[in-house]
Amino acid sequence: MKFPKISPRFESWLSAALVVGITLLTYAPLIPSLGFYRDDWYLIWTAQARGAEGITNLFQGDRPFIGWLYALDYNLLGNSPLHWHLYALLFKVLSALAVLWLLRSLWQDQKLETTLITLLFVVYPGFYQQPNAATFKNLILAYGAAMASLACAIQAIKAETRSGKIVWTITSLLLALLYIFIYEALIGIEAVRLVLVLYFVSRREALSGRELIRKSFPSVAPYLIFAAMFVFWRVFLFESTRRATNIGIVLNNFGPLSINSIIHIVVETVTDLIETTLLAWEVPYYQFSTSVGDTRITALAIGLGLTAIALTWLCAFLMRDQVSNRLGAEENPAVSRDWLWLGAIFIVVTTLPIILAGRNVIFSVQWDRYTYQSATGVALFLGGIIFYGLKGRLRWAALCLLLMSGILTQFFSANYYRRFWRVESNAMWQLTWRAPQIEEGATLVLVLPGEYALAEEYEIWGPLNLVYPSDEELKLAGQVMHDKLWLDAALGAQEERLVRGTVLVKRDYAKLLLVTQPSVYSCLHVIDGSRSELTVTERLDVQRIASYSDVGLIRPSDAGAIPPGEIFGNEPSRDWCYYFQKIDLARQQNDWARAAELAREAIGLGYEPRDVTEWLPALEAFIHTDDTKMVKRISLLIRVDKQAYQSICHQLKALHGAPAEYDRELLAESLCKRD
Repeated sequence: MKFPKISPRFESWLSAALVVGITLLTYAPLIPSLGFYRDDWYLIWTAQARGAEGITNLFQGDRPFIGWLYALDYNLLGNSPLHWHLYALLFKVLSALAVLWLLRSLWQDQKLETTLITLLFVVYPGFYQQPNAATFKNLILAYGAAMASLACAIQAIKAETRSGKIVWTITSLLLALLYIFIYEALIGIEAVRLVLVLYFVSRREALSGRELIRKSFPSVAPYLIFAAMFVFWRVFLFESTRRATNIGIVLNNFGPLSINSIIHIVVETVTDLIETTLLAWEVPYYQFSTSVGDTRITALAIGLGLTAIALTWLCAFLMRDQVSNRLGAEENPAVSRDWLWLGAIFIVVTTLPIILAGRNVIFSVQWDRYTYQSATGVALFLGGIIFYGLKGRLRWAALCLLLMSGILTQFFSANYYRRFWRVESNAMWQLTWRAPQIEEGATLVLVLPGEYALAEEYEIWGPLNLVYPSDEELKLAGQVMHDKLWLDAALGAQEERLVRGTVLVKRDYAKLLLVTQPSVYSCLHVIDGSRSELTVTERLDVQRIASYSDVGLIRPSDAGAIPPGEIFGNEPSRDWCYYFQKIDLARQQNDWARAAELAREAIGLGYEPRDVTEWLPALEAFIHTDDTKMVKRISLLIRVDKQAYQSICHQLKALHGAPAEYDRELLAESLCKRD
């Protein structure tokens, strides 16, 4: 069956539609289930507490233009995670179209090949932070602007009128200003521009080296001046107050120029090139796929990948009679070879500024972003391998394998962030069930399950101060677990930290409240330092500081805080964890009748914990209300888990005779005695 020949205009729309469709298939399915993460929190809290001026002040010390962008974004998007994710997706779509436009500007006859290379850019799995939308939408925007700027530079050369050249050049420079003031580490793209302009001019005319430079100079001079002016401003005029973007501090990381420092830069560059280009298609996929744990998610990801491949095949079939170069054709091996060396140069010159900034590629959450600046170069380089080095069906096999790897990695990444958000938002809801209010000035240490461990303190105080609102200053401080935290807790130390030069965090470890979730199957545990009820699976560093946790910082009689629904969504179902928090709260108030009533209600509804240590507040309530039948029943339920049971009894006996507000001997006698 032969389809009719399609027109060039229809082919352009078809290619663009395919690029947009694959982008949506890759990144859109789980967007409704995603939230805020990592650096998002200090931005959202500042916007909520201090408004637009507070946002702009956050970034004055390193990237002032980002502050203005964020102020505009927040006025447009507000506190809704969904809005931020759709916004970032829009920029991803526009970036993909910009890459397609750039490739078509350079190789207008290679219709199918440029479309497929663009798809490799779309699914590139070396950068899997798309779900971290509020933080990384600026990087995605900057990169799209950079690719569009390169395309405009090529259009300026193509323009036949002087006015056309001026308009395209000015547009290209404005886009260059946009991307470079968002993310200065993309400066390597200006070297890419120089190479692409020289390449494009050389293809139009057979010129000697000197003639090529003379002919190309008018086209590249505005950008060379622009790049030189920006570097001069950034290095000699602008003084960054943030270590990560301060040029002097960054260069000092390498020490004095020597053979060792040069070798270090070379080794890091070569390593990052291999990771960015090749390992990115395997390592992230392996890391995510081994922890999915849900066959339905895997099946859905494979289904999306197969759908993308089917759509690509269909478009290729429709395009094959319109384009001169079929996927299996051998008419232009020189062009495919050009993609190899151009892609390699693209990767090198965009990676080098990252290395010089003291960063390198690490495939872990937060650090994979140092591959994104080279994504187009990677797609071009792999396109060169596929179309120059492979023949016939091997080409399709390689393309399909890469597309599947990229789509699965991106979907599994979104699934990880979906689960992360569920854990994080549920933790905030459970905390409000357990702690109606928390005393001002308290320092909360929040420990989430292993793969969802929090990396920075603002991941705690950001959401915490949105749930327990304050004015322009933080009401509550936060801290993540670290090696010396036990010493700070033991000394009751006090410290201050200025986050991004504007948010003052005051931590008082004499007012420490430890909150943990030992596993994804557990409820949130607010630790009472006067008790010993840690689960056997609790981390050693948690056990070390548990005795310093003061539940007296919780004010149970005050009106309960409610997490803002626009941010944290609707209240989760009131299952066992709701009752556990309320029983524990009643226990703190010595309201044993209420605690026992809640326990009976939960049991009557069929709720029970997956972590048997969570029976302890109910057991104690039944002891104090003389309900011997329920005491025996709960004791037997705890004893089912022999490891947890023995650990609890060991802890209770070790604390025998210690002063407390409740009688440990009764609890130990009821639970730990031998029948």
